Amino acid sequence: MNFTLLSKVNDLEEQFGFVAGSQQDITNRIDDQASQVYSALEEFKNEQSWMSPVSMEIDNKGFNKGEASANFKWQVKELQNNSEVEFHYSFGENQEFTSVSAEELQNGLFQVNVPFEFKKEPQWQVGLITSDSYHSQEVSEKEAIDGLQDTVNFYVTVSYDHMVKSSEIQQESLGDLKSGLYGVIQTDVHVFNSKLDITLINYLMDGESKYVEKATLLKYKGNILIGEEELQRVKENSPDSAEHFFHLNQVDKYENIRLVMKVEYNNGETFEKEIY
Repeated sequence: MNFTLLSKVNDLEEQFGFVAGSQQDITNRIDDQASQVYSALEEFKNEQSWMSPVSMEIDNKGFNKGEASANFKWQVKELQNNSEVEFHYSFGENQEFTSVSAEELQNGLFQVNVPFEFKKEPQWQVGLITSDSYHSQEVSEKEAIDGLQDTVNFYVTVSYDHMVKSSEIQQESLGDLKSGLYGVIQTDVHVFNSKLDITLINYLMDGESKYVEKATLLKYKGNILIGEEELQRVKENSPDSAEHFFHLNQVDKYENIRLVMKVEYNNGETFEKEIY
């Protein structure tokens, strides 16, 4: 009887495994079919559209001076001989769009170049770690582009014979520009009963990035500076490491405490950020 029962249990397990495998196979096929249908619909939509989506490429030859330009290209599929094609753009939440005439390269292919300036700053990530939770908020050191948020909004209009066609508004991010030179700084504050531990990680974006050479914790009581402590740098395993680590342990907590992190890069530039 036990042998018969065991055989039946094994048969049930095999059947269950077969059913589970079949269901997973069906799910994968449905996902593949859905993806194919979506791609076909997007392709059909683009074919039926009177113009292609606008592509953007960044020219950062003046990057070290805080200057760059964005090159936008698109194809107008339904173009009349006397059409006027204009490109309209704005930065961040600015509701006023600047309009420029587009240059036709060939057969309805248009382009415009938009120059702009940006602040070269690190991108900060400030974290607060307690025994109960971890809270992290990504914060810009300042506004990224001319005091505006680090996005560009744009659309195209085509005018002819008192008719105007307008494309949908697109949006692209320019946030990587400001952190391309100084990378990303992650600062975590570990909160204990009467002490704080501070860790700082400087992530480099590429081989051209500057790196944090010195990190100092500025300790305030309200708005009064009462002391400074330098963080200790952790030696990397490789000199080409894309991450630089710093730490400072056993920082006293006190009434009306306010902590500011000051970092100095290998090119002499300094930045500050309130972290607690």
